Amino acid sequence: MDGQDEDKLNNSIDGEFTPEQDELNKSTASTSSEPEAEKKRRTQTPSPHRYPPSFVNVPASPPKFMSLDEIMAAAAGVKNMSLAHEIAVDANFKLEKLEPSENSFEKKVKEVVHKAFWDAFQEKLNEDPPELGHAVVLIQEVKENLLALLLPQHVRLKTQIGEVLDIELIQQKLENNAFDIYYYSDYIIGIMAKLCSPARDDNIAKLKEIKDIIPLFQEIFAMLDLMKMDMANFTIQQIRPYLQQQSMEYEKTKFEEFLKTQKESGIDGLELTKIWLKRSFDALKDQAAEEGATSPAMLTPAAIVNEAYVSLLSWDENQLFPETLVMDQGRFTDVGDKIHSLTLLASILLVTYSTVGAPIAGLQKLKEKLTSEIMVILDGTEQKDLPSMMSNVAEQVNKNVNEYMSEHGFHPREEMQQTALSGQITSLSTREHPVYKVMYKRIRDFILHIISQRHSGPLKVPPGFSVVENELGKICGQFLRLISHNRATFSSYYTDIANELMQIQMEDLSPRG
Repeated sequence: MDGQDEDKLNNSIDGEFTPEQDELNKSTASTSSEPEAEKKRRTQTPSPHRYPPSFVNVPASPPKFMSLDEIMAAAAGVKNMSLAHEIAVDANFKLEKLEPSENSFEKKVKEVVHKAFWDAFQEKLNEDPPELGHAVVLIQEVKENLLALLLPQHVRLKTQIGEVLDIELIQQKLENNAFDIYYYSDYIIGIMAKLCSPARDDNIAKLKEIKDIIPLFQEIFAMLDLMKMDMANFTIQQIRPYLQQQSMEYEKTKFEEFLKTQKESGIDGLELTKIWLKRSFDALKDQAAEEGATSPAMLTPAAIVNEAYVSLLSWDENQLFPETLVMDQGRFTDVGDKIHSLTLLASILLVTYSTVGAPIAGLQKLKEKLTSEIMVILDGTEQKDLPSMMSNVAEQVNKNVNEYMSEHGFHPREEMQQTALSGQITSLSTREHPVYKVMYKRIRDFILHIISQRHSGPLKVPPGFSVVENELGKICGQFLRLISHNRATFSSYYTDIANELMQIQMEDLSPRG
């Protein structure tokens, strides 16, 4: 790429943003080196029988749907390592109600059973006089659900619920024709209103408007399900700091046991981790050599580890993942895919605005529209399928540009100009494209800067990425949570390996007698 092309790329709009995640201001590393993207990959073949490490006996993505009892068990003893780790690294972790898939046998059975129960209840209600025996069963189940939602300090409320929803007393009232189902439903709704979060106030208001018995109790049970999820997720938020600490300690212990077992078998349990850090060490040495540094000050343990973390964003799938990172391999891969998606999007916009020029310069609405539509078209597209999808992107970009130019009184572009833009956009499907490489270096250096220094104020978005600053902030927050947990758990191993690499480097540089 010549100097003129580079100047065009540097005409991008700069911007600033305040990251949504607090982690953007909490990095503890101490260096600000900004190396070139990692190009050298060593092909050392580690011992295949060690991968994945035996201490990782759970899948990378733990079960999402867990009961409150299991959550509390994880908090008490971290017996479920996978669940505890997921909560520790995912600030947005949330339980959701597990629903059977559409048209599944489980869903059909559930619907049949529920329909049979409610139909039988309706038949009893249609009798003269109505038979309300089913109502006692429902009230008993509601009572159990309400008691399960109470906290230890709700002693008086627990007593009151037990007294009002006394099943023996209700049964006696029913036998003596003194049972008023609406008295009990109103009481139940009142208790739910006290216990539920403010976000559920609208649901409570709708409950109060329902007068038919069966729809009323159906909605009461649906509301109780929501409240149980709310309570479980509230509990998760409260115990997260404790779980983070416990998770790190547990992972350290299990990893030490793994290393001991591997050592007894004559195997280096950190072989892949050493290769990973050595690769980053070599990348920093190469950068120092290019800059003419005789004694590279950038070669510190923190710099080596930070460079290694950033290298995960463009991980070679033919390389085995380090032992200390294998549990989060899927998460790091996901972050890397998102970073490359933003890089591609920014590259397309740069090419479009540079090619079309003045007629669309400053049209922020056009940039936002292009961003939205390109993201929709490319959503979920794998790298191998990009060439075919990029033609669709080019077609949509040309269409939008033509529409905006017409609206602003410009003459339509010639067919040759549109074809030229289409060709430039489709050529971006390879990560070796000069524009793509420039944009990726910008976002990579930005992330390296974030994890290498403490920040007290807004960070300047790299040129060309201002239109996706919100998405970039979220991705950086996700990446920082992952590496912060990993660094806190395994930093001692990383420091020892980095120091050993630096010691070897110093010995090589020392004069020999």
